[in-house]
Amino acid sequence: MKKATKLFSLLLAIIICASVCLVPVSAESGADRVVEQDRFVTDYPYIFVHGMGGWSPTNKFYSMSPYWGGGLSLSDTDLITMLNDQGIEAYAPAVGPLSSAWDRACELYAQLKGTTVDYGEAHSKAHGHDRYGFTYEPIMGESWNLEDKINLVGHSFGGATVRLLTSLLAFGSEEEIAATGDETSELFTGGHDCVHSCITLSAPHNGTQVSNILYDLTGPYYVIVMLYNIIGAVLGNDFLVFSLQMGHFGLTPKQGEKRTTFSFDKIRNYYTAQDNCYYDMTLRGAKELNETIKLSENTYYYSYTTAATRTDRFGKQLIYPSVTPIFYISSAMLRMSEGKTYDGVTIEGDWAVNDGIVPLISARYPLCDEVTALSYEESVASGKEIEPGRWYYMDTLVGTDHFDFCGTKDYPTSFEDFYYSMIENANSR
Repeated sequence: MKKATKLFSLLLAIIICASVCLVPVSAESGADRVVEQDRFVTDYPYIFVHGMGGWSPTNKFYSMSPYWGGGLSLSDTDLITMLNDQGIEAYAPAVGPLSSAWDRACELYAQLKGTTVDYGEAHSKAHGHDRYGFTYEPIMGESWNLEDKINLVGHSFGGATVRLLTSLLAFGSEEEIAATGDETSELFTGGHDCVHSCITLSAPHNGTQVSNILYDLTGPYYVIVMLYNIIGAVLGNDFLVFSLQMGHFGLTPKQGEKRTTFSFDKIRNYYTAQDNCYYDMTLRGAKELNETIKLSENTYYYSYTTAATRTDRFGKQLIYPSVTPIFYISSAMLRMSEGKTYDGVTIEGDWAVNDGIVPLISARYPLCDEVTALSYEESVASGKEIEPGRWYYMDTLVGTDHFDFCGTKDYPTSFEDFYYSMIENANSR
């Protein structure tokens, strides 16, 4: 069984890296649709943040298969273009596809401001990488003034990214202020009430046991990190469709460099630093991350969840055969994990129900915020006012997998209608 688990872990990691080569069913284009403009009047742009292994319009592959609209399929459906054509201001930045929530939040901030990424003096020293990263032009055309509000939308691990950025903007980081004083980046000083809504789609708020299985098996994980460094040394930054953006760790080239050097020390440091998406998505890593993220009292929080399993005659979760093929292996790993304990959590109930890779209980809301979290539908039905500073979770989309938010399936009416409805809801407050 141990050998089989290792094999599953290695195959999953390879599939994640090569996922752009898969071709599932694509959504139909909604480019010709005209929506009621007054439903979508807003002064707040929408910033869409991809998940682990994701890509954006700045990457070559996006023109063939938009992450937001085509998913893993060869499609010309692009949600960002579609929304902009309807007068809804939307952008999709490219953050490190394999980086930690902290590093991704810093990269997202730099793209909104149009500046050089500052990972923070304290954080960089603690995790053994460079303090500064790439320099970006402002993705919204002009440098964000931290006064005009925005809406942040994060799919999968993008959820942790937008949650952390919202928290840093509102509350800052005491460690970074202590480390750099008056020279601290505005990202870490706090006091910025500039995120109108924080929306997550199938986000592993409390982690996924898939990451535990992968990360805790040192051998397969070490091999994958070594592969990243080989890619950076041989192929440079633009491997296949997107940059791995690991230059601050020295595993891929820094900005302006064509190649990096191969280094076992850098590979070992990346693993031991626990500053990557794999660790952040373990159950213990997610819990540690949640302890650092605070809810902004003036930000609306919404979560959308999916479930692609049913209980079989043996009492275990069985994945629907119609899911995106990339989840066949991860769903098998989740099934194998049922009844076992990871980081003090026994996998049963809503920890077992999943969308192919993320447990349902993990996608609803961070468990540290459970006391104040409410069902959105129940709140509306009872006439309660929707308030900022607490999580509202939507009814679970059953029969839908983790990647369907990226356009691989029309559900419940159409891919486009889901996002029009999401935006209408966020704009209504």
